[in-house]
Amino acid sequence: MSKQLAPIERVSWNIVRVLGLNPGPFTLQGTNTYIIGNGQRRLLVDTGDGAQTEYFDLLRQCLGSSRIDRILLTHWHADHIGGVGRLLSTPEIVAPNCLVYKNHNPNTDSNGDVMTMLSEAQSKGCLRDITDGQEFKIDGDELRLKAIFTPGHADDHMVFTIEGEEIKDQPNGNTVNGPLLITGDLILGQGTTIVYDLQLYMRSLGKVLELAPAALLPGHGPIISSGAVGGKSNAVCAIEWYIEHRKMRERQVIDVLSQTPTRANGGWRLDEVTSAIYTDITDPKIIVAARHNTLLHLKKLLAGGIVKRLEDKDSSGEHTELWVLIGNKI
Repeated sequence: MSKQLAPIERVSWNIVRVLGLNPGPFTLQGTNTYIIGNGQRRLLVDTGDGAQTEYFDLLRQCLGSSRIDRILLTHWHADHIGGVGRLLSTPEIVAPNCLVYKNHNPNTDSNGDVMTMLSEAQSKGCLRDITDGQEFKIDGDELRLKAIFTPGHADDHMVFTIEGEEIKDQPNGNTVNGPLLITGDLILGQGTTIVYDLQLYMRSLGKVLELAPAALLPGHGPIISSGAVGGKSNAVCAIEWYIEHRKMRERQVIDVLSQTPTRANGGWRLDEVTSAIYTDITDPKIIVAARHNTLLHLKKLLAGGIVKRLEDKDSSGEHTELWVLIGNKI
């Protein structure tokens, strides 16, 4: 059973996690947003979907007389940026000169919903780009966030390292050393995430693995910081598991395609490969996501010359795609 998240959690002296209160099959218990800093001007990472009044009440409770003067967005999905407009119109939460930072990407920013969600920031002239390696100082030089470009879940996805901050290992209370990593949806606190470009995503996982973070502060699910295995932090182990999980799925796809197909002209349909791999899924929404993941692996294998794609007609005469492992007879 997953850990029940409190609406507000003090991660460290300078970091507070505030739950977006928007639970769902893909948001888990809701979107995690993070208030960084302890001064009168603080930074917020992500905003929830903007539809939950109680979320803004939580922010007011956390801030007191302080205000948010910078909002950093990990990526364009509505559960992370939907609250921007409402925040900019709430002076008891944000400072008058509050700036909003998001990686500018034409593939995402031309989306009509994204344009609507960021329209308030656009009209106020406070929307700024986030570039790879950009640093954000908080409370003078005490804290620094560094943006790292990590596409794959989304074209514009950013994660943020936090240097100069310590959190306590649970349950033993020891200090965790090393950079903290706000992961957005690159890595979740439990389960796996949706991916749109598997090759980019795997490179992004490799990039954050090299950072050897001491803790992961995900966009959904519990924070990963407690304990160590074989001298490595649980955060590093979690990244390694994500990488191995994708490699395992790829091996499963190859294993399915290596079996003799039942149809005379050979090949496997996408839904057949998916059902052979994801045998325990019944939720229709999750099945759609599983089919999407299977297709990502097939496309990656296609690009690598390991499989080929055929076109066939089903019983109704409609065209369908068949996938074949190269070397198999068809």
